[in-house]
Amino acid sequence: MTAKVISICNLKGGVGKTTIVMALAEYLAGDTMYKKRVLAIDLDPQSNLTSALMSEEVWEKEFNNRGLTLPFLFKNPEYFLDSAKNEKFIAKENISNVRNRNSFSHLHLIPSSPRLFELQEDLPAGYYSLNLKPVELLRTILKPLLNNYDYILIDCTPNINTIVKSAFLASHACIIPCVPNRMSIHGLDLLLEHIEKFNRDYVHNLKAVGTLISRYNRTIAQNENLNSIIFNPFYPPVFETKILERAKIAEGLELNNYLTYKQKYDDSHESMVKLTKEFIQRVGR
Repeated sequence: MTAKVISICNLKGGVGKTTIVMALAEYLAGDTMYKKRVLAIDLDPQSNLTSALMSEEVWEKEFNNRGLTLPFLFKNPEYFLDSAKNEKFIAKENISNVRNRNSFSHLHLIPSSPRLFELQEDLPAGYYSLNLKPVELLRTILKPLLNNYDYILIDCTPNINTIVKSAFLASHACIIPCVPNRMSIHGLDLLLEHIEKFNRDYVHNLKAVGTLISRYNRTIAQNENLNSIIFNPFYPPVFETKILERAKIAEGLELNNYLTYKQKYDDSHESMVKLTKEFIQRVGR
């Protein structure tokens, strides 16, 4: 079976998007968890997912200095589409610091770089030697890799540009993290409008399979906003699992320290296990 390609996106920053992608990747792929074959793609020029899943030394020496991060992929697609080279930009070893009593048989990463900021504004109109438009590139790059994975998770930047649209075109579905506050809900509204327009413009069928409530702290104002999301028939159905407001997850991001799931995610661990199970039920496989 081929991989399910899922974009995790919102037009509002600060919704915990990268933490959610990291957690889903680690819990899906862990040998003590769901043992799935997972490829994570960092499509955000802030490169937070890359920093969270691989050491800066490995990133710099083995990928960035060798032109094997995502900006180079978009800049020189002919190189990466060469059948002999098309997996060189995938980091396959020493991904994640969740190691104590756990291992990953198949957790891979396509790392990003801040150079993606520059490229977002300077993409060519088309890759004429390949007869491709830039929006088609990620789908073309991933096509020969689909049989190698169960899930491909794309961490999208909070923006709508050609690179993000390339993720939409490559994806079967998307998940929208949302903090239950008014600003984040406005971002949800706007993103859904853009997805609807994208599907019309590109004759695609990107489906939002769920709204994932994040940074939830159970205040009265948040609960009121949460109810407005749950009972709005135009919003994607809300995941039963909610990600609570936690600071301790960030403390576990030092790649030199190997941790258990519980050490890294603290009392969010059980929520992440439930979220991953719910993700599989909603997305399939």
